[in-house]
Amino acid sequence: MSRMPADESVDNTEERFSFEKFARHHFFKQANAWLVAHSGICSNSSVVDLACGPGAVTELILRELDETVPGTCVYAVDPSPSALALARKRVHSPIVRFIQGSAERLASLVPQVDVVVFTNAIHLVADKVTAFEQVFKTLRRGGVLGFNTTFFDGAYPGETRRFYKLWVLRAVRWLRERGYDVSRGVKATAMQWLTVDEYRALLRAVGFAEPLVELQEKALSRESLEDIGQFSLFIEGALPGVPLDVGAEALTYGVRQAFDELKLSYVPRNWLQVVARRA
Repeated sequence: MSRMPADESVDNTEERFSFEKFARHHFFKQANAWLVAHSGICSNSSVVDLACGPGAVTELILRELDETVPGTCVYAVDPSPSALALARKRVHSPIVRFIQGSAERLASLVPQVDVVVFTNAIHLVADKVTAFEQVFKTLRRGGVLGFNTTFFDGAYPGETRRFYKLWVLRAVRWLRERGYDVSRGVKATAMQWLTVDEYRALLRAVGFAEPLVELQEKALSRESLEDIGQFSLFIEGALPGVPLDVGAEALTYGVRQAFDELKLSYVPRNWLQVVARRA
């Protein structure tokens, strides 16, 4: 039997446990469309789509632009080669340039631009100060940063913490019944959430003007939560030390049990939307 090349195996794993399943849901597209529409993009803007992933937000940005105007361009930046490969297949525009790289190195990857759109990824950045400093340097004076996330301290409205706790408890019980242990004392980058005030303070410290902040509540179905439970970084954060395939199965079981026990039809969750202008 022939063996799969190592890089192909990595790509297949990334695709299987990617964020893409969760990103296909309507509420997710709504949140990103709102941010793009409120980030100050004009028909002739130069824009960075930071953490562009498979290109869905790049498409939203292109709808705001006039590709015939000289100087109009989009820099689609992502650290993942496999995500960029998907974006190249999805997005066909002469004004889009795909660049592999991270938020912490942004100013060295692209020239100064009018707008930086950074969707659904700031919570994954360990050094948020450096990331915001790099975005600040990348923006022209008066330029705009728009970012959003649903992984922040304040994402759980009302009594939904009970649901999330029960979800993980049921998943852990499923694992232990099958001989798996969850590592204790381990906290993944994806679970290092900031409060709204902490984000405000970081932006002001870097040099941004007082940001526009909006919380938007979305109704998450059981299916959508099953999909986020298939995402590698969510699995690593919720069930540290557990193999991805086993963790994904445990989280699927756990979310179904939690929905049934609490008799839920959906779970409300907040999206944090932030628009900040460089002074």
